[in-house]
Amino acid sequence: MTLSLSERIALNEQKNPARRKNVYGPHFLALKNEISKALQDVWSMRQIWSTLKDEKKIDCSYLWFRCLVKRHISSTLEKKYVKSTAGNTDRYSSSGFNFRSTIDKEELI
Repeated sequence: MTLSLSERIALNEQKNPARRKNVYGPHFLALKNEISKALQDVWSMRQIWSTLKDEKKIDCSYLWFRCLVKRHISSTLEKKYVKSTAGNTDRYSSSGFNFRSTIDKEELI
């Protein structure tokens, strides 16, 4: 009798219970403020991860590090950015490029 996929997954998880735990979360959360500050200082995620990995403060993969940043830090950075640029309309002045979806036939002639 063959087991279903769900039953096989349940057996596999019973054999390897440590895999289910987020081992990197506590280390990341302890460094969250430093990482957030470095991102605000315009350092790339790769540079931050590489430095922390070399210092042996974090040992997760780069992809997992990106997921943790997205989950714990990105939303707060986006909120701060939206607040800081909400009143700044100087960048979109009338002297720059303005897209119009309609064609003015007189300009074409």
